[in-house]
Amino acid sequence: MKIALVLLFTSQFFGIYQIFALNTYPVTMFDVGMLAFYAAAFKKIIWDGETLEFPRNVAVFCLFGIVIASILSAVIPVLDGEPVKQFQYLKTCTHFLYLLLMVILCAGLNIKVSDWKFSIQVLMVAAIGVNIFGMYQLAARALDLPFAWFNLNSVAFANRGGYDLAAVNQGDVRQLSLNYGSFYRATSIFSEPSALASFCMFILTAQLVPFLRGADNFIRSQKFNIILSILTIISLFLTFSLTALTLFLGFVVFAFVTERSKQSIKLIKIIGVVALVIICTNAVVEFATDISVSSLFTQRVGGIVSKITGGRAETTGGESFFGRLSTIEYALEVWYRYPLTGIGMGCYYYYDKSEAHGFSDSGLFSCLSETGFFGFLMYIGILGGLVFVFKKYVLSNDYNRLKPDTKLMSHFSLYNVMLMMIASFTANTFVSSYFWLEIALFYSIVVAIAKETGMPVIRFRVMDVPLKNMLYKATY
Repeated sequence: MKIALVLLFTSQFFGIYQIFALNTYPVTMFDVGMLAFYAAAFKKIIWDGETLEFPRNVAVFCLFGIVIASILSAVIPVLDGEPVKQFQYLKTCTHFLYLLLMVILCAGLNIKVSDWKFSIQVLMVAAIGVNIFGMYQLAARALDLPFAWFNLNSVAFANRGGYDLAAVNQGDVRQLSLNYGSFYRATSIFSEPSALASFCMFILTAQLVPFLRGADNFIRSQKFNIILSILTIISLFLTFSLTALTLFLGFVVFAFVTERSKQSIKLIKIIGVVALVIICTNAVVEFATDISVSSLFTQRVGGIVSKITGGRAETTGGESFFGRLSTIEYALEVWYRYPLTGIGMGCYYYYDKSEAHGFSDSGLFSCLSETGFFGFLMYIGILGGLVFVFKKYVLSNDYNRLKPDTKLMSHFSLYNVMLMMIASFTANTFVSSYFWLEIALFYSIVVAIAKETGMPVIRFRVMDVPLKNMLYKATY
């Protein structure tokens, strides 16, 4: 299982590449990891006869509820009788259930907490190279050096409506990065700055959570953690991403609200260090390019606020905020038309093909428009239920009943669920592979908490007699 989890987490570094395509579905390294995961999971269930033990809580019930909601969303495509819409529903729903099965298995199987921890440690080591390469790319793009850009070959980028399929197949589509003078937004090996920002925030959370609790870090080397933290803050800043700003502010506010008062000093230290690194980074970038990234941030945020409040201040060129907002408004319009079951999984685009909305830019509102109010409640229930469970055991005396690795992973998961809630507003997480991979991680940690604290569980056994015992008896 450890190898499968490492494959799944590290596959995000190759997300812009497909191995091959099945119609409009790109088979990537993530799918290789999924095959390894399912092989390991079914080995546990069928060969070893392991009993699935699902913690009895709202989050688990909502997980099965969203499966039902996705199936029920077939109502509108079936009643409309349009083959194109029905085929799209089948493709999207099959992919969605393919991801949810992974989450369900993680919510019931006994997966070692150390295996999840090891996967994050691998990501942290890799993050050193990812961050350094992202910084190199800024210079490479300005000076036209090798590896300044990577071309995308995944048909998923054509499916999102932003790129021409022929151009993707020919390798003519490259990473998305707007420039302001000689400053190009950082992407590293990801497709766009916001993807790098999300990755950096995941890594930074793994760094900051142990610091807040005075616990052992994922990797104990102090020099390594200092270097990684500085590089990650620099990369996060250089993405020039509202996602980065929103997630970091969300982390700080959540920490102030939930942590004990004695942790406030540590939070102030974190803010001070982040501010110092940003000031130094901004000075270096401004010296090299005559562009102040902090001034761009001020202009960007100020322009958005000004436009919302009726002011005249201009935001930065290429601003995506209002385009994203329009897709949310469009999703609400779809939901008003189909409030109970939604328009159907994957059918958002077919509500009005004359509109320039290939997909919603919000996972929360994508869920609402495609699965209706029931699916929306289940989605909220998953995130809210996980926050409730982790908060109950992390921010109480029950925390001391957990094993060291479970303590670390449960506290880390609490913050990441909160970040996922924010990301569900700012990005289309609803059918995102890596969103559901992280959700699977959270459920697996809840299973570990259940075993260590005696939380009530629902047991389900697929094989009364393990297959290995059946074969042994048949042979001898």
